[in-house]
Amino acid sequence: MIVLVTGGTGTLGRRVVRAALGAGHTVRIQSRQPRAAGAPQVEWAQADLVSGNGVAKAVEGVDAVIHAASDPRRPEIVDIGGTQRLTEAAQSAGVGHFVYVSIVGIDHIPFGYYRAKAEAEQIVSRSGLPYSVLRATQFHAFVDLMIGRAARFPLILPLPTDFRVQSVAAEEVADRLVRALAEGAGGRLPDFGGPETMTLGAAAAQWKIGRGVRKPVVWIPLFGGLAGGFRAGHNTVTDGERGTLRWADWLAQEPGRSFTG
Repeated sequence: MIVLVTGGTGTLGRRVVRAALGAGHTVRIQSRQPRAAGAPQVEWAQADLVSGNGVAKAVEGVDAVIHAASDPRRPEIVDIGGTQRLTEAAQSAGVGHFVYVSIVGIDHIPFGYYRAKAEAEQIVSRSGLPYSVLRATQFHAFVDLMIGRAARFPLILPLPTDFRVQSVAAEEVADRLVRALAEGAGGRLPDFGGPETMTLGAAAAQWKIGRGVRKPVVWIPLFGGLAGGFRAGHNTVTDGERGTLRWADWLAQEPGRSFTG
């Protein structure tokens, strides 16, 4: 099967490419950039979801698309507009399966980026393409980044410790997306989350051990609908599928930047 991976050079996309190659697929990476060095085993399509330049050519001759491209800073033009352009091109090209990766909780957490992801899901479902949509929880790497940024604060590590998290390994999400190719179009798939749910405070305690940080975690109160959604755990999976790589184990195998305190 020839599979186009949008966002194939990103955090998730790189892992999707690796998983798809491992499953025996021919992979075509779609990127705004010219062909990257060190990627001789894949096809390359330089295309821009914002302008639409090169998108039709990118989907030409592919059997399936895994749409992993996203931009939280410009969701209206990338996640909404870009998904519209991509689905239209895929439909014209007769693509047999369109797989879209989304985020758990977007229906219940009032956040502009999440609203854009929800609208992109609707674009996919209305496109007329055979499709699958997989919602996943936040990646371990995202939680690592969030806590790491807070750790730059002098003397303390300030966090909304009562937020709920259920982070998951990006590799496991990639594997699930590639498995969807073999299963065929399934519409909205069961949500995919990490193996454990905890407070952000508990995640930070494990992070401190893994990253060798001693400064105390201090709770900071956050208010509003977005904070309420994360505090209520709307970003977590109550049923559906679970990954297996736990947060502490991921920290142990992933080198982190140096922190003081």
